[in-house]
Amino acid sequence: MERGRGRPVTPVPGRTALAALRTEPRAAVALLTRLPVATHDRSGGDLDRPSAVRTGAAAFGLVGAGLGLVAAAPVLLLGAALPLLAGALAILTLAVVSGALHLDGLADTADALAAPDPAAAERARRDPRVGAAGAVAVVGALLVDVAAVAGTADLAGPTIAALALVVAASGSRAAAVVLARTGTGAEPAHGTPGGAGFGAWFAARVGRWDVAAALGSAAVAALAFAVLGSVPASVAAVVGAAAGFGLSFAVVRIRGGLDGDGLGAGVELVFAATLVAVAIWSAVAAGSAVVVP
Repeated sequence: MERGRGRPVTPVPGRTALAALRTEPRAAVALLTRLPVATHDRSGGDLDRPSAVRTGAAAFGLVGAGLGLVAAAPVLLLGAALPLLAGALAILTLAVVSGALHLDGLADTADALAAPDPAAAERARRDPRVGAAGAVAVVGALLVDVAAVAGTADLAGPTIAALALVVAASGSRAAAVVLARTGTGAEPAHGTPGGAGFGAWFAARVGRWDVAAALGSAAVAALAFAVLGSVPASVAAVVGAAAGFGLSFAVVRIRGGLDGDGLGAGVELVFAATLVAVAIWSAVAAGSAVVVP
């Protein structure tokens, strides 16, 4: 309603689209990183409030690609001479910029999966302390990520490893949007009553166009990988991302619903699977290039 006139305001499609272009990336940065960004929409909506319209989901693939570019810097600088150090710095950089948000979700989800029954699983997930299963999951994920980046840099070169990071970061963030749309849009049966947690809030606000935009950004990143790097490596990345998404979807089904921690775990699983797939391709390609006397 217009203030003081008491009649409905007719939305202007062009202005609505421009507002979305402005607010979606900002909302995505606010959710996916720890960078200080303004979260107040000029239209009057507070992006931090559960009632906010903008989730940033449409820009998840785009912001993910940006995160991948930041993480790729150490690989481009040090990957040729010190691939292991470069891989470690890349993954550490990504964790710092994102605030280790998704690693926390992976840890809580792993603790929940290790619990003997649904009630204990929910208690484990909500416990601020990291359990044994959560610690193993986080350490394992970090080791796999670092080893995959280092192996790719060593066998296929720093450029391929850097591009793999961009595709993995973009695809894994886009996968969270797809997971929210296709998974159960409520908290687990023993979770927050009525599905009032972040997972339910996010899933309820993700639409088909959000999925299309997020996947479109990830597809552009994969195409750039094919053009600037290697077509087979790009295909391997897409296959790995699909495998990681399948595993993430299975975790959601086992948990009986989608929560915020499940979204974080899905991001980490798709990210790791993408990097591993490219590393395996690098090893196969390097092996086939060896000339046997």
